[in-house]
Parts: sequence; structure tokens; C-alpha cells
Amino acid sequence: MTSASPSTPPSAEASLLPSSPDSSQAPTPRPIVAAAIVDSLECPTRLLCASRAYPEELRGQFELPGGKVEFGEAPLDALAREIAEELGCTLVYGQEVPDEGGRWWPIHAGRTMGVWLAQCAPSSGAPTLSENHLELVWAALDSSAAREDLPPVDSLPWIVHDRPIVERLVEVATELRSGKKS
Repeated sequence: MTSASPSTPPSAEASLLPSSPDSSQAPTPRPIVAAAIVDSLECPTRLLCASRAYPEELRGQFELPGGKVEFGEAPLDALAREIAEELGCTLVYGQEVPDEGGRWWPIHAGRTMGVWLAQCAPSSGAPTLSENHLELVWAALDSSAAREDLPPVDSLPWIVHDRPIVERLVEVATELRSGKKS
């Protein structure tokens, strides 16, 4: 587990980070970082899902909260900054959740996204809604645990590039609950 003061993970190689602004080549799109905020890093049963407020074409669709990595910023530093701005809380980070090839997830417009399991730090308040999202919803990672006030995570309207990430998160959560290392 990584403490609330983040460090650069091994997968956050320089090739994933934005190129220098004075580069002679066209800069690559800034990568995105996101937190899969769960109720417990050791035994995750719920995932915090955030419904986008904008842009209009994504309004009402769910995503994992996070944002862009600024030039020269370490990925987990960017994630801590984005979560503080968007949700007003501090997180404790767990394992990174890469795609099947161990890479960051390909998303819209040539961007890549690094995803980490996280939970609210004991000293932090609960995540709060800001202008970035229409609603925050806790959803069940195991559909058999769903109930009226806890929908199954796969029943929410996810942004298309986040759906495979959520499917992988369900697998990782199942492995963690069963005691397997993912």
C-alpha cells in the first residue's frame, strides 16, 4: 500500500509522460490518472463511481475520478491533486490496475490512463460532489451483493473506454476477496 504521499510507480515510465513543451516533435497527449476508490483495499466490495457533468456528449456517463498529469508531475502526485480538487478528500493508494498487457489503458484521442486501487485515508473526510460530476454513486463490485441502494457496478452507464477497466476491477476485487494475488 502506498501512503497518501504518493510516489512514482514503476509503470509510470518517462515514455508515458507528456513530452517537453519545447520538443521539436508534436507533443503526445497528456496521460490521465484515475482512482478506483473502493471501500477496502484488502477486501473491496464497493466502488465509488462518478457521473460526468461535462462535456455534453459524456454528461451522465460514469467514470473513475482523476485527471491529466501535468508536465513534470509524477502520476500519483497528479492523482492526489486531482482527487483533492474533484472530491475534496485524501486517498491511500493500493496496487496499480493495468490492462492485460501490463500497460496503461488506451482511452480517447490517443491518451493512456493509469489506474490505481485506492481508499479514503483514515484522516480524510468522505468524497464530496463538485462541479465536475453530477453524482457520486457507490456500486457493488459483486452483483450478488447489489441491493436497491447499491446497484451492481456493471449496471451503470459507463464511458465506453472505462467499461473494460471496470470489468478488470471486478476481477481484481474478486481475487482480493478470495485471497488470491492479482
